[in-house]
Order: sequence, then structure tokens, then C-alpha cells
Amino acid sequence: MEYDLISVGAGGAGLAAAVTAAEAGKKAIILDRLRVTGGASVFAKGLFACQSHIQKQEGVEIDPDKIFLQHMEYTHYLSNARLVRAIIDKSADTIKWLEDRGTVYRGVPPLYPDAPRTWHTTKQEGKGITKGLTNKAKELGIPIHFRTRARKLIIEDGKIAGVIADDKDGNTIQYRGKTVVIASGGFANNEDMMRKYTDSGEPTIQMAFGQVGKEGDGIKMAWEAGAAEEGTHVIQRGLAGVLKKKEVLTEAPTKSQFDKHITAILKQPTFWVNANGERFFNESEFSFAHIGNAMSKQPDQVLFNMFDDDYRKLMEEEGLQVGLGVFAPTGTKVPDVPKALQASMEKDEAWICDTIEQLCEKTGMNLEVLKASMDEYNGFCDKGRDALFAKNQKFMKPIRKAPFYAIKGHPTHVGTLGGIKINHKCEVIKKSSKTFLDVIPGLYAAGNVAGGMYNDTYDASHTLGLTLAFAYNSGRIAGETALEYLGK
Repeated sequence: MEYDLISVGAGGAGLAAAVTAAEAGKKAIILDRLRVTGGASVFAKGLFACQSHIQKQEGVEIDPDKIFLQHMEYTHYLSNARLVRAIIDKSADTIKWLEDRGTVYRGVPPLYPDAPRTWHTTKQEGKGITKGLTNKAKELGIPIHFRTRARKLIIEDGKIAGVIADDKDGNTIQYRGKTVVIASGGFANNEDMMRKYTDSGEPTIQMAFGQVGKEGDGIKMAWEAGAAEEGTHVIQRGLAGVLKKKEVLTEAPTKSQFDKHITAILKQPTFWVNANGERFFNESEFSFAHIGNAMSKQPDQVLFNMFDDDYRKLMEEEGLQVGLGVFAPTGTKVPDVPKALQASMEKDEAWICDTIEQLCEKTGMNLEVLKASMDEYNGFCDKGRDALFAKNQKFMKPIRKAPFYAIKGHPTHVGTLGGIKINHKCEVIKKSSKTFLDVIPGLYAAGNVAGGMYNDTYDASHTLGLTLAFAYNSGRIAGETALEYLGK
């Protein structure tokens, strides 16, 4: 059987591309190496959009030109300007398109204080979006072949002619198709590629969520077929994270409740030091990408979030200074801070100590360095000005009253954000092209396999939710461009 469009990947981008083609009357099929649809999109909390009907209902005004210029300046114009513009311009329509196919939105809350309200959160998080598109795919009769791993593109007469894949039993199958959309995610689970293309270091970085089966198959398949490379160095760094423990179930009714409290505490803009005990960052900088970048340059890529008993009392009685979006909003009270830390304390990842000397002994920090950092920071708090890192005054709380608390934060990332070079129509550019106008006919890339949106850092300052938005918008664009090609 020959298909009009083959989506390699059943995540947000692959589902969007296949549904777009099928709704236009074309025969589409989806291949995915996992057992269910959704991919990493299931774990996302919300997606970016500009001038959506949800924003208008809440009285939120976001200027698309301003967002575009901010993003281009943030990337020092090393991103693909036409691609950036295409994603921004399509974003509002995609919010409505997804809603019409089952997505239910919760609103556009600020992810952190003064954050631009571009982040469209949904009921059931990312699963709520992929569930709606999966149901639509079934309604349209799109076959989804699970546990099917695409291995090679079929090219005949210089054009895409299908995909060679292995099924769950190890059988090699040829899927004939006039167009192929590669939407198989990045390469976060491929240690060799991570070492070669990114600066994440040895696998000390923890996967934040959703990274299963991301071996770079689609990227390597496209390169083998002659695709140009772009953006392989970009990873989406995250906030410092606590190690997940099975024992949390003994400390809270649900794992999510425990994680919410401990993660929220770790995020608070208190007093952050590296493994040496030296302060290294403006704790009131809330971009998780920037926090991740700063951590990546520290010894062992870790931080210690420290606070004293006065701050413990503040979190319990007045609530969080900085929230976790809709999951633990600013002002949420932590009922019992020591209890929230207990599971991590049992694994030597958090500490409550009567003296700084004792804390250094347990954590391995240098006592002389830590004391000097504390004295300097407390002096800044007394004067009301951080003369080192310019921390926002309202978050400056001295650390003096015992006992002293510390939580070890580990580096996290959501995944890789590039690999295949595309244009603003999501057509794959040939490696041999001197002008970047030559494309591989019938081949498209969408989602995290595609480069061009970033420089070296994910922009969590102006375009919150852009990774998920890029998946759905680029998937739709790829499907629409494939329809144009099929009409030739």
C-alpha cells in the first residue's frame, strides 16, 4: 500500500502533520517506536501562542512584532528569521485548531513573576492535547503502527518514496509514501550523540521528563539521505531538580504532592552556592534556561539552595515567594518544610544543621569559602543592594538564624532542540546546497528533530512554551507543505 504522507513519530508534531493531511482527504500513516502516542509532548505543561482567543478573553495583549524582535535579539539573529516568524504567526490559529480537536485550556498564567503571559496551560497537561489528536486520527482512519522503528528513507529519482522500518518482531518492512515527515524527537537518550554534539558533559545531567526512545533515529536517517545539519548543540536546560526517590510515597499521599513541595522549595530565590560553597548566580533570575546555563559551568553542575529558619517560617506561614505556575502558585504555603525534605535527607540530598560547620562537613563545601559568601551576601541584604549579581531587593533575605537548611539541586534538561536543517515551510534542506534553497523533494521535519529556532539557549524569557508550540505548529506547517507538494 502506498501512502500520501508518512509521519515518523506519534508525538505532537507527527500527529499534527498526519491529521492535517488526512483532513484534506489524503492517506496518512504514523509510525512510532513506542507503545502509545504522545512522545515527550505528553509531559509538557503548556504551549506558546501570541494573540490567541484565550489571551484575548483574559485581556492579555501580546504584540507579535515585539515577540519576534525579542526572540531574534535573544538569539543574536543566529536563528532562522523566516522560521521564527512562521511559528509566531501560526501560533494563535493552532491554539484554536487544537481546541477544535479536543484540547481544553486552563488559561495563560505567568510561569514566574513578571513573565509574559504566552504560556497556554491545558487540562491533563500535554496528554490532554495528544489525546484529542489521537482520537481525531482514529476518527480519520489513520493507522498508527506502534513499536515500529524507522531506519532508512527510500529515495527514488531524487525524491522521497517511503521509509524502511523494523516492526516489534524485528521484521523489516517497506512503507511506500510520496511524502515523509520526520517527527521522531531528538537524541537525549543517545549518550554518544550527547557527548559529540552538546556540552552537557558526562551523563550526570538528569532527564527532566519525557525522554524515552529519543535515540536520534530520524535525524540520522535524514543526514544519511543528504540532509543538512543545524542546531545539534542546543539542549533545553531546566531548573535545578531533586533526585526522584521511591521513598517519597512514605512521606506524602502522592508522589506529585511531594515533588511539588520539594521542587518549589528548591526553586525559591534564597541563597545559592556551588559545590565549593561560593555564590554564583542572581537568584531572582527566573529563566530556567539561564539557571541551567549557569549550573552547567559549576563544579559537578550542581547547586546548594540554602536558607535559614526565618525563611522556613516564611514559607510555612506566608507561602512561596516564587510559585510553580498553576501547580504551586506564589503564596502557596508549605505545611511542613522539614517533612517535605525528609525523603531527600534520608538519601543525603538535603540537610538541616545547627551550624554552618556541620553543614559543610555533610555537604563537602569549603567552610572558609561558604562563610565568606554568606558574610558578603548578608552584608548586601543589610544594605538593600546586591553589589555582586544585582539580585532583586524584594527577594534578599539574610541567612543567619539556625538551624540552616540546604537542598542539593541537580542539572536537568528536557531534551535536544535540533539536528535537521529546514526552511520556514519545514522542507528539509540538502547538505549539498550552497544557497540553502535546494530541498529534498517530499521530505519534511518537525518538532525537536529540526533546528533553526535557537542560538545556544532556549528562550524562556519571551516565548514561554515555545518547544511544545514549535512541535504542533511545525507539524501543521509540514503537513500543509506536503499537501502543496502532493498537489503538483
